[in-house]
Parts: sequence; C-alpha cells; structure tokens
Amino acid sequence: MFNIQNEFGRQSILHTQGRGFHVTMSVGLMADTGDSILGAASTTTTHLEFVPELWSDGIYRYFERGTVFKNLIEDYSSLVKGAGDTVNIPQIDLVTSSDKTIDSLVTYDATHSTQTQLVINKHKYNAMLFEDVLMIQSNADLVAKYTQMFGEALSRAVDADIWAELDGVNEGATLGTDDVMLAAEFQAALANLGENDVPYMDGDCSFVVNPTLAADIMDPSAGISKNFWRSDASGSGTVLVDGATKGFIGKLFGINVYMSNTVATAGTAISGAIFHKSAAVCAVQQDVRVQAEYSIDALGTKVVADMIYGAKLLDSASNKRGYKLTNAS
Repeated sequence: MFNIQNEFGRQSILHTQGRGFHVTMSVGLMADTGDSILGAASTTTTHLEFVPELWSDGIYRYFERGTVFKNLIEDYSSLVKGAGDTVNIPQIDLVTSSDKTIDSLVTYDATHSTQTQLVINKHKYNAMLFEDVLMIQSNADLVAKYTQMFGEALSRAVDADIWAELDGVNEGATLGTDDVMLAAEFQAALANLGENDVPYMDGDCSFVVNPTLAADIMDPSAGISKNFWRSDASGSGTVLVDGATKGFIGKLFGINVYMSNTVATAGTAISGAIFHKSAAVCAVQQDVRVQAEYSIDALGTKVVADMIYGAKLLDSASNKRGYKLTNAS
C-alpha cells in the first residue's frame, strides 16, 4: 500500500509484508513549491542501514536463534493469525476399552472433555531512538549489533513467559543438593514419567536446566555423566540436528538436554524440568514486526520491534506431561 496526501506538503506511507514479519515505514516529504531545492536528498541508499526491511530480517533471524522454549512445545499460531484472542483447547483423556460379547450391544462412554484457554495477552516490544549523529557514523556492523540485541531481547521475553507456565507442572521432586542431580534422582524422574504415560523416548521430550545444573550433568566425575551424550563430542552430525534449537548440549537416555539462563539458579528455584511438547502451548498472533519513522523533533529515527503472543500450561492433575526439579534451599 502506498498513499500520498498533499496539503502544505506530502506524506508517504509504505507498508510491506514479508515472511514471518511485517514492516511499516512512514516518511515525511518536503512540499514542492516549484522552486529549486538545493543540496542532495537523503535516499534509501544513503541511509540504507535504517530501512525497516533490513532491520526486520535481522531481528527476526536473531529472535529465532535466541529462543529455547518456543520450539520445544506445541505451536498453535495458525489458529490465531489475523483474528481472535482466545483458543479453547479440549483435553482428551484416555478411555478404557471394553469387551464385546455375542448378542450384546456396545456401551457408550459419556465422556466430558475439559477445556483449557490459551489467551493471546502478551505484547512485548523494544524501542530505540537513533539520533542523526549516530546514523551518520553508523555502519553495517553497528546495525548487526542492534538487530541482534532487539532479537535476543524479544526471544528472552518469550522464553520467560513460556517457562513461567512450564515450571508449574504437577509432578516433581526436591534435589538433595542445589543444582546437582544424582543418577538416582534422574532415574526417579524417568520412572515417574513412565508411570504417567509420558513417552519420554519418542523424541518429543526435552530437559531444560539452568547453567549450574548443566555443568553438573556434563561433569565427567559426576554419576549422571556416564549416561550423558555430549553434542560437541559425539562424533556425529545428526545429534546436533536432533537438538534443532538454541541451548542444546546433548542427550540423556534419548532426551534432548538444553541449557537456558531463563531457568533460575540456587535458592528454592526450580533448576530444571523434563516435559513433553504437549505439556504447554504457545501461539504467536503477530510475528516480529519492525516499524520506523523519522522524528523531526528529536532529529533522529525511531525504531520499534514488537510481537504479540500467548502461552499456556496444559499439564494438569489428570493429564501429567512433565517433571520438575526444585532446589532444596
């Protein structure tokens, strides 16, 4: 869409939509009085570093690289694109099969499905004002640094909201020592998952821990390390592909293990959790969007990156999908 209005001057509005992101740019133009305009005009070439398309591509790329949790749970984004702010998710419980005998009618289960609501109520943004002096002195390296910062800031916000849901899974245990996991404690976690029909060997389970617990798991002298397959020492490229997201450090009994700074350390914090991808859900209604406009008052360019999404825990007392580890002190 490109509109021009002329009243004591002209204003152009450019709106584009690309893959996974939206871009809007507003630029003020000088009025044409018929007189000659001295000096060279500022063009999209001379100020290429602030073209929104360039920024949005970089920010979106760093966002996808930066998030850990978003790729490990169910994604219902397709259900909320364009409209709607709530998704009603039915919980389908497993029923018991019955025996059929000759000359008997089948009996129907009058099942009642409970529903969980995923509300799209998170709107996060990053905004900065770049003054002309910075624009004049900027270069591609500076743009790369700011796009990385914007993207990682948004990814951390999304991860924090998803983890705030996941750390509420019903099952779990308290570690004997803060941020240290014994082999017996991990075996107890596996037993609990199996007893609750969580298929932890099907490749859809993940184990996300804080940096301290991650270091303990990788410690060659620790009891659990003999069962740990380090991604950087595996000698196989497929294990890296299997991780398929940031923070992947290896595998424990076929479960992908990730490290995230979003998970707190020490105190009585939850130091990690094993969860199936069906334990929680997220939905992104508006992907990373970048908007920019020039401010004549500030003599600089305003850049805003934002996104709209929601996250919800699906794990419940009757539908257990995970296991958390809590520090003792």
